[in-house]
Amino acid sequence: MQTKAPDEIIEKAVACGATAAGATSAEKLAAAPSYSAAGMEAALPEDAAVLVLALEHPENRPELDWWDGDRGTPGNRRLIDIARQTCSWLEQAHGIQAGDLPYYVQAGGAFLKDAAVLAGLGVIGRNNLLITPGFGPRVRLRAILIDHPLTPGPPLDDFSPCSGCPSPCHEACPQNAFDTGDYARPPCTVQMNEDVQNRRETVQNGVTLQQVRYCRACELACPAGF
Repeated sequence: MQTKAPDEIIEKAVACGATAAGATSAEKLAAAPSYSAAGMEAALPEDAAVLVLALEHPENRPELDWWDGDRGTPGNRRLIDIARQTCSWLEQAHGIQAGDLPYYVQAGGAFLKDAAVLAGLGVIGRNNLLITPGFGPRVRLRAILIDHPLTPGPPLDDFSPCSGCPSPCHEACPQNAFDTGDYARPPCTVQMNEDVQNRRETVQNGVTLQQVRYCRACELACPAGF
């Protein structure tokens, strides 16, 4: 099967509403470190590609991150719509089958930060978040599995946003998840559980929702992308 350059597909994804997009191969993603760290194997077909979609979640649009139980957050619903539009176009314009990957790895999704790094969208920072050149860590991700090989994007080898940074993200954490200098998941989980307990009842279009506003302290403290 002839490998396809991803430029046209990336342009279409952006035209559908993505802030940025990039491609990597399923083979490369299957070898990503998060799978081995989690003791998992990637259930990705050979000769397939993964298109990573990024959507900016700026500080002045906090509602994009508010979890309301209806397919996650407003931002995630927007990403789902962008993914479906892109998949539909791929089939109609090129006869290529593609599908929106689930968000959770356990449900058949992919490790999105690994995929984004391999696709050349950013690097993993000291805050354990994907940091992009244009928007810092203030993006959310989703992925499309494409039944056709694509030329992977080049990694950002010359992008080092944490070099020389005094790490305000570490100071901002309300649970001291960076006390050892590295990210620790258990304190972050404590904060997320507190956020769930402090959920707010809101009414949208006549429907009562339990809205969770998860902590973004380390993300919003990051000076990258401003």
